[in-house]
Amino acid sequence: MIPVNRPNITETDRKVLSDTLLETFISGESPPVKSLQRNLEATLNVKHAAAFSSGTTAIDLCVEALGIKPGDICIVPTFTIISTVSSLLRKGAKLLLVDSDPFTWNMDSSEASRWIDKSVKLILPVHIYGLSVDMDPIIQRASETNTFVLEDAAEALGVRYKGKHCGTLGDAGVFSFYANKIVTGGEGGAVVSNSEKFIDRVSYLRNLCFSPEERFVHKELGWNGRISGLAASLASSQLSRLDVLVTEKKAIGRQYLDGLAGHPWFDFQPIETDYSSNLFWVFGAVLKNTVPINAKELQELLKNRGVETRRFFCPIHLQPINLEKQLEFTSDLRNSEVLWNRGLYFPSGLGNTKEEIETVIDILWSLVSQLNKK
Repeated sequence: MIPVNRPNITETDRKVLSDTLLETFISGESPPVKSLQRNLEATLNVKHAAAFSSGTTAIDLCVEALGIKPGDICIVPTFTIISTVSSLLRKGAKLLLVDSDPFTWNMDSSEASRWIDKSVKLILPVHIYGLSVDMDPIIQRASETNTFVLEDAAEALGVRYKGKHCGTLGDAGVFSFYANKIVTGGEGGAVVSNSEKFIDRVSYLRNLCFSPEERFVHKELGWNGRISGLAASLASSQLSRLDVLVTEKKAIGRQYLDGLAGHPWFDFQPIETDYSSNLFWVFGAVLKNTVPINAKELQELLKNRGVETRRFFCPIHLQPINLEKQLEFTSDLRNSEVLWNRGLYFPSGLGNTKEEIETVIDILWSLVSQLNKK
């Protein structure tokens, strides 16, 4: 089976991990954690960074730091993974769901900005699959209404918007270091911001709210959201070659686009827009309406031929959880439903080989002739 993602762990990464073990810097506010935070600040040209046990935990504690309450209005894309909004839902927030742009697959920023007013507590744009949301309309309107902008850049480390790193455009940004991410620690995440006050707050919450005066005396209840020293070491090692990883990711996208040029079944995310260049965190495709199979059926066909894939995210408004009282739609959300029903992504990890990708491309072409014969 060709895996949908195989991480690329180098000898340098292994050496860094070995050194961390020898030095016993495996947990707590250890030197590897502090080093990762400094490296993120330098790499992203942002003033402050705090590392977390996962990207999900990072979002959760940002929501906690913002003091989101039941009924607070928050604007989010419906086409995203559930972890983007799970904490908001637990808080009882009211979610205004925005549809995807059919060309970029990202949140429709013109539609989102139209709904931002002074009643909106938070807007949470998600940079999907390695391409930036068009952030200017969102940032401009949010600044006029004092609405907090939290970027979910879990899939977009190394992606730029008009020259600036995604995750640094709003009030704060969140990254993930999960195994399939551009930079991995196996697990892990981070929050970045130019606000020292905000980073201090999320850092306090992540560390059980230990009092600075007396460690085991607590004025608030916090969480254990700390990243391990091992995960921080691996993520920091990979972060040091971010430019190389970005180049390699783009090369994978280009190999697929070249190999599938003219394929009658698929539409793809753009290589670039007026404001961003696609990093192709994963390489996805959407089946055209004329193709007589859906994403689930194509996934099964590829599985039977030894190719692992993933369907696109199930939109929030289609989740079987009973969320009716907390959701409001800004449109009919039809584009996100098309992405769910007809979209999937192919093997595209940094450890997947060119030969594996070529095999996937050959199989995708062979399926056309096989289905035409039926």
